[in-house]
Amino acid sequence: MNGWINPLVDGSVQCWGCPIFDRLFQVISSAAGAIYRQFTLFCILIFCLILAFYILNTVWKNIKGGVEDPMYQKSIKPVLINSLFVFVLLGLGLYLPRFISTVTFEPAAQITLTYTQSMINTNNEIVNQKVTYQPQPMDENGFYRPQLRDTIIMLMKTTITQFQSYIKLGVAIMDKAFSWSALTGIGALVKHILIFAMGLFLVYGFFKIFIKFCFYFVDIIVAMTFFAFFFPLSLVMFVFKNSDAPDWIKSIGSGLGADQFKKIINAIISLASAVLTYTVIMVIIAKFFSGDGVSTTDLMQMITIGEIFAGALSYDNLAMMTITGCIVLIYVIDFLAGQVPKVTEMVMSAFDVKEEKSLSEEMGNNALKLTTNIANTLKNIGKTVIDGGKKEEKKK
Repeated sequence: MNGWINPLVDGSVQCWGCPIFDRLFQVISSAAGAIYRQFTLFCILIFCLILAFYILNTVWKNIKGGVEDPMYQKSIKPVLINSLFVFVLLGLGLYLPRFISTVTFEPAAQITLTYTQSMINTNNEIVNQKVTYQPQPMDENGFYRPQLRDTIIMLMKTTITQFQSYIKLGVAIMDKAFSWSALTGIGALVKHILIFAMGLFLVYGFFKIFIKFCFYFVDIIVAMTFFAFFFPLSLVMFVFKNSDAPDWIKSIGSGLGADQFKKIINAIISLASAVLTYTVIMVIIAKFFSGDGVSTTDLMQMITIGEIFAGALSYDNLAMMTITGCIVLIYVIDFLAGQVPKVTEMVMSAFDVKEEKSLSEEMGNNALKLTTNIANTLKNIGKTVIDGGKKEEKKK
């Protein structure tokens, strides 16, 4: 079974979202870079209008309140100083956002990639052999550098390799269920049927997770879009951060600047959460199927690199499995699939990072619903063809 299904898994479980992310990244980077200068001038005009309103409002409040700050040291002076600083930064043009991206987003993505590959003992060369998509040529004069795009795509591809491996594990377990010993008695037959069901459960479960993961880039793209196009506006609004300006003015700067900055970082890290989550399941499965004297580490290594076959699994452990044991193991795996993400949340919260994939989850769930509807439609068509187009008459 491995011989003809594994190539099918390698060919179908690829990075479906990589080409879309690649193209959107290039469009956003090029478009934001092209209008950066014009939008900066527009933001400066808006800033001047708000600043004029702020100064008039401050003078009026001082006069009305009995001249509490006659020299305006606490209200107008800090704003004017911040304004000069912000104007200097805006004068740097695209060099400023590209510098910010270079020292923040790119290191965060690279560290996440290094951590993920270290968890599963792989590297870029191995990943490129399993997930074949390569980033397209990109103009280097945009808002973001191509290096950020390349690292994020490699991170997505690295996680995809694990879904390939997990699905292959399910295939190996199904293949192990087909043996002559399954025909030695009713008990052995039932036992092997349950083993086959467990392998099928792993294939189906991880394929569903893979489909959802293909949409995890959506939150990154949305956050990058807001950050790129509204960066000048958030920068000029930074002038009023520690002033007496109304809260709605301060919220513009934080909502389009700092908040989107955090969302990009969180969304990048979320791409690696799947590896952390399901590595725990792989440890339990490897421990269960490794026989006496067999290294659990070696078996887990074969699972994670996708070179697990029926012969690599311990026949003794499979033979000792009872009907209850099979059911319990399936239940444990299903339970962990829902509970282990809490471990990811605990680890990420320790670094004040939270998963950003609300849009991705919604689109992934919609994709699963669409897949289910298509499958049901094909099932109904097949049933109609088999029945010769005849429908059973309803009993009156």
